[in-house]
Amino acid sequence: MRFTALFPLFCTLVTFILSLLCIFAGSKRDYIEHADIFTLNTSMLGRTTLDTSKSSSSLLSSIENSVKGEVNDLIADVAKALNIHDFYSAHLLDYCEGYFTPGPVANKTVDPDKNVTRCSNRTALFHFDPTAAIQKELKPGISLADLRWPSAIKDAVQAVEIASKAMFILYCVGAAATGLALAGAVFGVFSDGRAAPLVNNGLALLAVLALGIASAIASVIISKVVHEVNKHGNDVGISATKGKTFLGMTWAATVLILIAAMAWIYEFVAHRRRQTSYVFEGKKGSIKNISQDEEFSRIFRSPVVIDTDPTSSTTTITMGLKAVHFGGGNIGRGFVAEKLHLAGYEVVFVDVMDSIIDQLQKTKEYTVTEIGGEGEKVNKITNYRAINSKTHEADVIEEITTADLVTCAVGPNVLKFIAPVIGKAIDKRTAPKPLAVIACENAIGATDTLAGFIKDSKNTPQDRLDSIHERASFANSAIDRIVPGQDPNAGLNVKIESFYEWVVDKTPFAKEGHPEISAIKWVDDLNPYIERKLFTVNTGHAAAAYYGYARGKRTIHDALQDPQINRNVYECLSETSHLIVKKHGIAVDEQKAYVEKIVKRISNPYLEDVVERVGRAPLRKLSRKERFIGPASQLAESGDKVDALLGAIEQAFAFLDVKDDEESAELSKILKSTEAKDVVGKVCGLEESHPLFSKILPIVEKVQKSTK
Repeated sequence: MRFTALFPLFCTLVTFILSLLCIFAGSKRDYIEHADIFTLNTSMLGRTTLDTSKSSSSLLSSIENSVKGEVNDLIADVAKALNIHDFYSAHLLDYCEGYFTPGPVANKTVDPDKNVTRCSNRTALFHFDPTAAIQKELKPGISLADLRWPSAIKDAVQAVEIASKAMFILYCVGAAATGLALAGAVFGVFSDGRAAPLVNNGLALLAVLALGIASAIASVIISKVVHEVNKHGNDVGISATKGKTFLGMTWAATVLILIAAMAWIYEFVAHRRRQTSYVFEGKKGSIKNISQDEEFSRIFRSPVVIDTDPTSSTTTITMGLKAVHFGGGNIGRGFVAEKLHLAGYEVVFVDVMDSIIDQLQKTKEYTVTEIGGEGEKVNKITNYRAINSKTHEADVIEEITTADLVTCAVGPNVLKFIAPVIGKAIDKRTAPKPLAVIACENAIGATDTLAGFIKDSKNTPQDRLDSIHERASFANSAIDRIVPGQDPNAGLNVKIESFYEWVVDKTPFAKEGHPEISAIKWVDDLNPYIERKLFTVNTGHAAAAYYGYARGKRTIHDALQDPQINRNVYECLSETSHLIVKKHGIAVDEQKAYVEKIVKRISNPYLEDVVERVGRAPLRKLSRKERFIGPASQLAESGDKVDALLGAIEQAFAFLDVKDDEESAELSKILKSTEAKDVVGKVCGLEESHPLFSKILPIVEKVQKSTK
């Protein structure tokens, strides 16, 4: 919950109420009638015909003044007989009329009690014309000219008619924008992302613009009308007063919504938490090891980077977002860490490979070179650290307890090995916001798999499972980016294709808001994206690799230049496309275009993607939920064609004893030592009763026979 957002919420709520009061004030009798735009005082109309104000000590003067007073009283009685009221007050939707209590008021600065007798019908785009209103009430044969009504008053009112109607429209726009801003403010209080403050600021600024212009127009109209009435109507007993209450409400609404807009800007900037610096004055080294200070970490719950300037006595401590990433390989460094770095995260790499960790610890930066048809783009990656979890598990746990995000790219088979340390760290967390956990693996439901291992009783106390959602949120993802073979002397630098797709399920973050990472596409239903990617990109890529390896091709580009291999790959993707279209309702043309894009991507000659690299780990690629058996099993269950996929599966089983590929060597041993039906069950995870089992069995027997 964002408690600081309660302030702009309050300002917006008050503004919304005030804007509605400005619109509806005086719309019926006794409903905030005192909040008028201006009031026309006609209670003295005609009384100045004879002047009774001059005093005289003589009896004759006394008699004369008495006579004049009687005459003026008679004139007032005539005015009432003519249906002329004491006052007429203008509002946005109507005007009201009535009499002063206890009687007429000569001094326009006096604020007497009003007895409202009638209000006109509420009308949108209403414009108050006092000349027309009073003339309408006069008895036939009598005109305002008979009462010496100044024509200048009519001219002044007509001059502001268009502005008056524009003012009404602007108040409506302002009230509507404020209402939307109010709804957004309520949402903003309970969300933790940067999107809510940004949207709310936009709505608030729209309301500021509308209400500000409306208030300015109102001020001008009031000043002009009141000035002209008092200037030309004084001689005949007509005066006008400004609606001070109305002006106070409209300008208060404008100022409050402006304050709310500024508060949302603060919320947006504050949430970024990037490069927030705390500067301590003192001798160099006076705050040594502050990043390990438990009290500091407890208060700020954020990573600390110390930068001591050797030329001065100032040490700067910088705080920001922190992500702990398991896996220092090419995908981890070249894809996940790159996008997290660009999103403002400090990345803490965790791995068990001594060589990778040593390089990361000794090197302050590395590069990611994106390769595409348009050329190369180089990104420099900095602001990272590295920990060897094999020797410093306690440090890894401590980092996760104060992190915002945990990601991994270690391979699906390694998830069970990283789960214990993550589980221990999650159990120790006391931060108010749950840790976001996203597994970035080429497998369906990888984060669910990781969460299952974390929630195992060996890794998380069972009495803590019911509350684990308060400490961590687990979201599945689908990633798509080709990392070709790297130069032998590249070191930490990574060469990678420019195209990428990183799709993550946003539903686990419904309460707290998902992490703000621009590279991620957040969706409500991830399954279509996962299967489309796995059964198109991974299936096509691996099929090209296995067919290419069988025909002696060096790279995926070389393989797809072969017409037969090209045809084999397209036939595989035709079968998987049939499944994707039927299962997920994706349009045929859309899937066809996606296939063409993928084939073009994996054919990129600049990637120099070697077939042995793409085809490695055949045991995983032939498993039950993977790129070949996954779609083939579903198609077989519905009686659909799987011939092309079976051809690719045969080539995968024949990918044996490849240099530097342990799984291909293991597959070779399994084929030589295990009966064919047991191989199908062990490698592909299929039961003998499954319709695909009988189709794969002869393939395994054929490969076994060829390897003897």
